Amino acid sequence: MDEWRSQARLSAPLWFELIQDINRGAVALLTALGPAKGSDRELVAAAMFGRALQSFEATVILAERGMLADAGSLARNIVESAVFLGGLALIDDFPKRMAESNNAHFFGMAKAIAERMEEHGAQEDLAAAEELRELLQSVKDQGFARFNINLRDLAKEVGMDPLYEVVYRTLSGDAAHPSLTSIERHFGRNDSGQVERLIFSPQRDGMEKVLSAAICAFLAALGALGVVFPRDDIMVMIETFNARHHALGSPAPSAE
Repeated sequence: MDEWRSQARLSAPLWFELIQDINRGAVALLTALGPAKGSDRELVAAAMFGRALQSFEATVILAERGMLADAGSLARNIVESAVFLGGLALIDDFPKRMAESNNAHFFGMAKAIAERMEEHGAQEDLAAAEELRELLQSVKDQGFARFNINLRDLAKEVGMDPLYEVVYRTLSGDAAHPSLTSIERHFGRNDSGQVERLIFSPQRDGMEKVLSAAICAFLAALGALGVVFPRDDIMVMIETFNARHHALGSPAPSAE
């Protein structure tokens, strides 16, 4: 595996050089942001950028090991973080929206557990379900808002719909979802196009496409971060890395 990883990196040296520079710059930036403790917007944005950076690093780790579908799924996470950073950058009450989305998530989960216990549980489960129902009613009575955030709608609201429609949808169909497109990489075809074998091994073809999508999404996240933290070095990073990305003849459509 180590040999395969080394060969994968050697086959695309400029790509991995760019990725390394982006990662080093982002890590240095993350430690220098200094969000104000009293600002939900800045605190959440810094943490969300850290989430995007971690997904970026994980995408590269999997891609260089030939696990391209899983790398693509993680690259899709970068898009999600970028869109949420866009919300933090452009929507005044977005931290509140995120709290309401969190309420909706756990409220729905608790409701489903209660229903499951009531339908299939033993007597002690019914008592636990009743307690859970009382807790949910208490949440309602106290007026905790519940609001599910739709990623596509949010992307449109903050002007990131090209990133969603091009990069996110491509990664969804090609990697994250169990679609026909995503399993095509496991089919070995003959010259007439007929499937003649199944492939379960590290894969090199399409690696640059996944890396390009990850870079595109991460630069979008960096751009949104630059609105929350208006630092000159962020704009310099975006311009420099964006130019180098395009100079590589990026095979993935750009939406940053």
